[in-house]
Amino acid sequence: MLNEVADGIWVRQSEWVWSNTTVVRGDDGLILVDPGIHGSELDELADDLDRLGIPVVAGFSTHLHWDHLLWHARFGDVPRYAMPASAAAAPAVLERGQQMAAESASGVPLELIGLVTPLPADGGPVPGEIVEHEAHALGHAAVLLADRGLLIAGDMLSDVLIPMLDPRRPGQVEAYETALDRLDAAAGHVDVLVPGHGAVARGPEVAARLAADRAYIGALRRGEEPVDARLGQEWLAGPHRSNVELARQSAG
Repeated sequence: MLNEVADGIWVRQSEWVWSNTTVVRGDDGLILVDPGIHGSELDELADDLDRLGIPVVAGFSTHLHWDHLLWHARFGDVPRYAMPASAAAAPAVLERGQQMAAESASGVPLELIGLVTPLPADGGPVPGEIVEHEAHALGHAAVLLADRGLLIAGDMLSDVLIPMLDPRRPGQVEAYETALDRLDAAAGHVDVLVPGHGAVARGPEVAARLAADRAYIGALRRGEEPVDARLGQEWLAGPHRSNVELARQSAG
């Protein structure tokens, strides 16, 4: 069910990799950020929105990975935004995104995946400030709602996922360091952080998330094995090996 984590901001977590949908009340209605994941969960989210009694006016995808490009007909035929670089690349990843959704989730409306349009320069209906960077995915965006003390971080600053570098693009260690600098500056205005996956962070936990990701990336840069509790999850061994290899290639 939806949990209100700040004024006019609700979060609903999926059973799939602890994925978070964030619902933001804007001036004209609700903006759905990264809704997901299973079809039944999307339908339950629509029930939750019906109970709020506020119309959905837009969607926003923080980046181009399939689990952040989902939608449901009950949310309405409204604009779904992404950063311009992401929106331009969306058609090229659409087929792969549909395939991964079909393999990884159940009941997802595949025909609605990835139908995003460029976010206007003024942010359109999405309130707050957009913090764009190139870590993890092309045109990755966070949403800073400083007036409500909250940062929506996309696939960054998770308590369950390590930083995941994009193996298709060079310079990801540097891109991640730049992204963390930008998110650190944004986090100085908030006391609530909503990651794409994992628990919502509050108060001192926000700085702790930044410190954990900085420590992991710093170890990769130095060619050292990170000391990171998140690596205790066996399924992250593959992504971690990929990160290590990318960091070696970058150093070389």
